[in-house]
Amino acid sequence: MPRLRFPLSSPSSIRPARATRSVRRRGRTLIGAGLALFLSASGVVLTAGPAQADDNYKSITSASPANADWMSRIADGTSLSWLSVPGTHDSISLCGEMDPETETCAGPIDSLTRTQENHGFSAKTLTTQYRAGIRALDIRVRVDKGDKGLGFTIHHGAAYQYANFTDVLNVTRDFLRDKPDETVLLQLKAECEGKIPSCKDADGFGTDEWRKKVLDSYLDGRTYTGKGDGSTPATAWRDLFWGPSVTGKGQRDTAPTLGEVRGKIVLMGFRAPNGGIYDGYGIKQPYPANGMNEEYVQDDFEVSTISDIAGKWEKVRAHLRRTNGTWDSSRPGEKEYPYKPGALYVNYASGSSGLVHPYTVAGGTPTATGVNEFLGQCLRDQKDRCPEFHPDRGEKFGGRSTWDRLGVIMMDFPGGRLIDDIIARNQNSGGTYRVMVVGDSMSQGLEGDYTWRYRLWQWFRDQRIAVDFVGPYTGTQPPTAPTAPQPPRLQGEAAPPEGPPRTSGGYARDAGEFDSDHFAVWGRQAAQDKSLIKAQVEKYQPDLLLVGLGFNDMGWFVSDASGTLASMKTLVDEARAAQPRLKFALANVPQRTKIGGRDDLITKTDTYNKMLADAIPAWSTGTSPVKLVDWRGSYRCAPDACPAAYDGLHPNALGEHQIANAYMTTLHKEFGLGGSVPDVPASAPNRSAPTPGNVNATSADSGIVVTWDPVYGAYGYEVRSRLAGSPVWNPPSRISANRFDTNWVVDGQEWEYQVRTNGGDGVEGAWSGIKKATAHPKTAAGPVGIVTRPTATGVEFAWGAPTGPYTDTIDRYAVLAYDLDTPGAFVDTAGTREKSFRFDNLKPGHRYSLAVQTWNKAGGGLPAVGRPVVVGAGTPPTPTGLKVTSTDATTVELNWTGSKAAAGYRVWTRNINNGSQSTATEWIVQDPSHTVAYLFPGVWNYEFCVTAVNGALESGKSSCVVAPRPAGS
Repeated sequence: MPRLRFPLSSPSSIRPARATRSVRRRGRTLIGAGLALFLSASGVVLTAGPAQADDNYKSITSASPANADWMSRIADGTSLSWLSVPGTHDSISLCGEMDPETETCAGPIDSLTRTQENHGFSAKTLTTQYRAGIRALDIRVRVDKGDKGLGFTIHHGAAYQYANFTDVLNVTRDFLRDKPDETVLLQLKAECEGKIPSCKDADGFGTDEWRKKVLDSYLDGRTYTGKGDGSTPATAWRDLFWGPSVTGKGQRDTAPTLGEVRGKIVLMGFRAPNGGIYDGYGIKQPYPANGMNEEYVQDDFEVSTISDIAGKWEKVRAHLRRTNGTWDSSRPGEKEYPYKPGALYVNYASGSSGLVHPYTVAGGTPTATGVNEFLGQCLRDQKDRCPEFHPDRGEKFGGRSTWDRLGVIMMDFPGGRLIDDIIARNQNSGGTYRVMVVGDSMSQGLEGDYTWRYRLWQWFRDQRIAVDFVGPYTGTQPPTAPTAPQPPRLQGEAAPPEGPPRTSGGYARDAGEFDSDHFAVWGRQAAQDKSLIKAQVEKYQPDLLLVGLGFNDMGWFVSDASGTLASMKTLVDEARAAQPRLKFALANVPQRTKIGGRDDLITKTDTYNKMLADAIPAWSTGTSPVKLVDWRGSYRCAPDACPAAYDGLHPNALGEHQIANAYMTTLHKEFGLGGSVPDVPASAPNRSAPTPGNVNATSADSGIVVTWDPVYGAYGYEVRSRLAGSPVWNPPSRISANRFDTNWVVDGQEWEYQVRTNGGDGVEGAWSGIKKATAHPKTAAGPVGIVTRPTATGVEFAWGAPTGPYTDTIDRYAVLAYDLDTPGAFVDTAGTREKSFRFDNLKPGHRYSLAVQTWNKAGGGLPAVGRPVVVGAGTPPTPTGLKVTSTDATTVELNWTGSKAAAGYRVWTRNINNGSQSTATEWIVQDPSHTVAYLFPGVWNYEFCVTAVNGALESGKSSCVVAPRPAGS
């Protein structure tokens, strides 16, 4: 299409500055062109003369030659939101009016409309800008009707800039063909408001509908003739654009990565004359349809007088703070904006008015510093221009004290060095590290955690290291879903298929947005990940693998220290096979608070850590280094105490800092990343533990069900219960879900409940109010006649059929075994439909408490207790040394010599005065001592003996002893 021209009817139609929002236009003061001409003719100076070119102003050709392809040195995974991008405002606004004979710009309004150095009309100036490193454009268009139909001409207000949109596209296409690793961000604006001092679109086509149709005609390769919807073929430009930004149907929500848009124009937004945004074009986050988002775009152009230039700079500076999560306490509202690393920020350094022209705002005067110089001083740490971005900034400033990015900086008359300095703010290694965290629960975290991954990500950002965390998951482990107790799986029944990892949990409320991709799963072992890691590395191609595995291998008896080391070596080999240049940071395994009976875990952990430290140097290669992360040494957790954990193992907020610090130290010392490693803070805040709301207790067929609203970020809950009227609460039960079931209840019992939140680290919320419910269970009674017998490795059970209500729907039995000699042991449970069962794989020499429970359609009933056993033992020896002490006239204390072969004891009693036989109940005494009370008419009338039991095996009676008469009785 030939260049289209819109002649000015009069210099009086020149607009002093662009208008972005109607509310601003109503509040500003404009000078008419008549006044402009009057002032000019009268010799009155509108503004100071242009400043001399310098590093910051009007010296674009002095920019570094390396800027011509600076984006090629940034990694594909870098989001556009993370870049520092130099751009130009009114990018090819070069003229007020051109002398047709000399083809030079002249006229009284030239300095009002000119915003850039002139390096050629027909958009040729863009070639110079691109070569200097400019990658963001601000193009203003008018709908014109020429000989071949409708098209866009380039304007600044009413001033035609001697270029068409086709010129812009041609020059940009040529540049991107030559530099295919670059991208160009385009801000497009429909310039004509149809009244002075703006321009006017071609008659009949100054509507939003036609402006969008004309843009689409460029994309789709047609030119509207101006007669209805008739069109003729033309060059199609859609392939030059990043597709999601020009759909015409919807906006992309967030900024793309550089890899997605290399070689393309990214349309950031298509603005209407009144400041609105046309839907279907651009990126929604900074430029949502129907209105520019001022949280992300600073475009306050009003500079009424020369003395207001400093005020314009402060607006630019404030937006730099917002871009980097920093705030000035003296400026209301700044603290309310959170740091948003995923957001794209646009910052206009330009400004003007009828009395202060663009070159004055940019370049300053002999007595006033220009915005470009202010910005240059800020970037170079000169004259204490931006103290908020320094650690010693004082109490006035808060938030983050470092700045990672500038966002998109749109400038008038930029200087070469200023462009260099903006580009230099991008990650100085010229690449983005793709980092994959591989770990277990301590790396995945629980909902409400910050996680050490978040703290490490903060460090990367503070050190200005471009990083892209990668992996298949993004979340922590969510809370356990509240469900009713489930019946035990039948012996031999296949386990249900394992579902996908639970990774939908959120992070601490104030953690803010961060790159949370990872490959860490609750309970994961090195023995599992060694066969999974190759596929993950092939898919995500990390540069750096941060591994924290091994605890679950040794803690859950999957392998010993040697086996765990072998799994880790296989993991390294498999990952390296998928990415030969992969770097590894392998963590050793922390200790945890001692678990009763698990001294082996302490020893295994120490052994593995030494073996890993010795092995790593041999695993490392010149192209694929492997380095040790001293998690064990940095994490304050040991068998005797663990202040870094909320439960003796998993990190609290302080522990997360300690783990992250261990990785930072290795990455800094061994891989040269970052300029420093911060100290671990002395303390970190505990979680809050608000009282749960909406607590309810209701009767159910299974017993009583207590529910409440979940508390976000709770480590769990405690529920305490008691029979109504009792002054004493049962010990609290600790649970993870917002539901508590009481199944072992008797019909007609009224129970009371209270609930509180567990915030970890000993933080417990206030108890809720008391809730009551009366039990009316429809579960079945336990079986009768339970007989238990020890075997070499377990227990044999047999029982009779239960009787009574609801036994007709019994589906199965649950056989329960609890290790009395292992503190904190879990109840082993197995299911059967038979009336006998053999429980194997128990610990020889340990005592086990045993029971059998029925399960019908209502749920599990009250268990019936069987005699305890000592696994692997036979009939216990007869107890000896029985002594009876009368503590008062009706109470005696019995003591005897026990045996390790005895699982418990039965106490036999006989009244020596009535000729009765010695009798004993099935109440089993666990320890070799027992108190008997309420002996009437007095203890001296009773004889006591003891037998030892091991399931159905029972010793003979001990010597029988008559209780002595207490003194004074």
